[in-house]
Amino acid sequence: MTTTHNQLTNAFHRTPHDQNTFHFLDEKVTLLVSGEDTNGAYAVAHVVKPANQGPPLHLHEHEDETFYVKRGSMIFYIGEEIIEAKTGDYVFAPKGIQHRFVTGPEETEFILTASPAGFDSFVKELGTSVPANAPLPQVGPPTEEEIIGLVTVSKKYGITYPEIEKEMNKK
Repeated sequence: MTTTHNQLTNAFHRTPHDQNTFHFLDEKVTLLVSGEDTNGAYAVAHVVKPANQGPPLHLHEHEDETFYVKRGSMIFYIGEEIIEAKTGDYVFAPKGIQHRFVTGPEETEFILTASPAGFDSFVKELGTSVPANAPLPQVGPPTEEEIIGLVTVSKKYGITYPEIEKEMNKK
């Protein structure tokens, strides 16, 4: 791919395949566009997440995130705002603001864009490569060791978990 002043100059096309699909925590994530594709400008992921699930409250130091709900529903808690999103809705979560989300009562599918890229590398580091047609991972509640691992790797990518880290510091 040719770039000029960090601008992309060639078109590209991506599809799910066995090298870009991961089990990541309780999700199946397909990295449709990585930072390698965009000279670090952004990354795009197709995410399938189980019902009634979501990440803990967290903060991205580097990336803005956008979410396009393809199927299902989600409730976002971004700073002091609560946003109920359904199929076809778009939500923007700016960097530097604590946020979390919870999927609705059904499996939810969404497109996540992170700008600049970096979240894609986080998924690759913590996730497990799976076939593109793999089902969702079967996981239970995270162990203390898994939580410590998540927090440790997350710091490398400028992602913090204020509530979890506060609890960890009490121990």
